[in-house]
Amino acid sequence: MKKFAFIMATLLILTGCSIKSGDNYTKYEARTSEVGFDTVMTFVAYTKDEATFNDYFSKVKAAFLRYNALFDKYNDYEGVANIKTINDNAGIAPVTVDPLIIEMLERSRDYTEVSNGYFDITYGSVMEIWHDYREDGIEKNASGEPGEIPTQDVLEEAARHAGWQFVEIDKANNTVFLTDAKTRLDVGAIAKGYATELVALELEEAGLEYGVVSGGGNVRTINTKPDGEAWAIGVEKPSMLVKNESLDVFRVPHSMSIVTSGDYQRYYIGPNDVTYSHLINPKTLQPQSVFRSVTIFTPDSTMADALSTAVYMMSYEEAQTFIQDFNTKYPDKSIDVLWVSEDHPEWYQLEDYDFTFTDNIKQYSAFANK
Repeated sequence: MKKFAFIMATLLILTGCSIKSGDNYTKYEARTSEVGFDTVMTFVAYTKDEATFNDYFSKVKAAFLRYNALFDKYNDYEGVANIKTINDNAGIAPVTVDPLIIEMLERSRDYTEVSNGYFDITYGSVMEIWHDYREDGIEKNASGEPGEIPTQDVLEEAARHAGWQFVEIDKANNTVFLTDAKTRLDVGAIAKGYATELVALELEEAGLEYGVVSGGGNVRTINTKPDGEAWAIGVEKPSMLVKNESLDVFRVPHSMSIVTSGDYQRYYIGPNDVTYSHLINPKTLQPQSVFRSVTIFTPDSTMADALSTAVYMMSYEEAQTFIQDFNTKYPDKSIDVLWVSEDHPEWYQLEDYDFTFTDNIKQYSAFANK
């Protein structure tokens, strides 16, 4: 699953009490780690009473649990055909799935094309190799030993089984068939964002006017606070040692999704003290290491999740062209980006971090406007 890339400044620090607001609204907060996706989910909302908040929170938990079961590639669930079911039946038979899986796969295919192949969920066989080496490496690191890395030949052999030509989607019959027995889907770079967006839309349809859903780093705001004040969204420092410290805080005065891809949450140390993160570039088949993190700001959480991974894989110059072309072609889905590095002294600087943003998001940055 995706990294724990975000904190919500002081907004999502639970105090165990509610905070009064105007117009008879009260702010309530709740957090749970029992909704799957290997994450902690935080829900903040302004409602007229606690019973209403609790009802919304119950909807949030039920929805995340359902989506976790559908999009899980590791575990089976009774009566549920999920991503694991599809992978287990590769080269054997089509699998009848929930229409939401079909929708997510179709959107994933679109993002592969849009991103010029930097986002591609069909590289599951490659991801599995790195996952196994990472798990083994983490254990060895705990004993003071370096982890090992797979050979390029092994990775290239696995990559021969990647590609959308091996994925047959029958939308009419809601079936998915991997025609190559060694093809595997890995939806870790989109599933949580897709789930977060679905939950937010369900809450809006149920009547929630002011809230935030934070699915372990995939933040989706619903409007503003009741008084029109923007939510404060803190972007975490990409530190491997110190957690939950903000690099910058953004106040975006409308519904927005904010998702980060970074190298600092799931990684291991390999030979020669080289750090290997879980973010694998499908073009090189190697963990990417150009930036410490990349954050996407855009209304849709699904797109934010997918494109945070894609832009992370691009050079800064390549990303500039991609963003300009994307925003010109899709003005109603425009994206803004925050990059964090340690190799750009010409950018903004805070401690050991260098960072910069696209022009539009600067107006919401506390750092840029202090």
